[in-house]
Amino acid sequence: MIAKILVVDDDPTTLKLYKLVLAKIGVYDVEFAITGKEAIENYKRNTEKPKVIIMDYRMPVMNGFDAMNEILKIDRNTKIIFASADTTMKEISISMGATAFLSKPFKIEKLTDLINKAMNNN
Repeated sequence: MIAKILVVDDDPTTLKLYKLVLAKIGVYDVEFAITGKEAIENYKRNTEKPKVIIMDYRMPVMNGFDAMNEILKIDRNTKIIFASADTTMKEISISMGATAFLSKPFKIEKLTDLINKAMNNN
């Protein structure tokens, strides 16, 4: 699997985990942002947009919902997998435009499945 993915999460341990898991499944073009604001800036700055964005909810400066909303204003077709340990966020994130919801902690197979589905869901 070769794709550009943007991971947005403020937890360094979680970011390392994503990096390891994504490399294991063949995704090496990964960019990271630690705030929602940084994610939006990254998205606007890059001409080659990520195929998938993995977005956490609780982050400093700007939360995941606000960041997702701003990114979807730029491109409504952006594939965003919303990730949170708080499963009450699932319905809200999907209703706001997320492609899928990933419950933390997650299994590698679940993340892989959601990424594949997001990339194949044009």
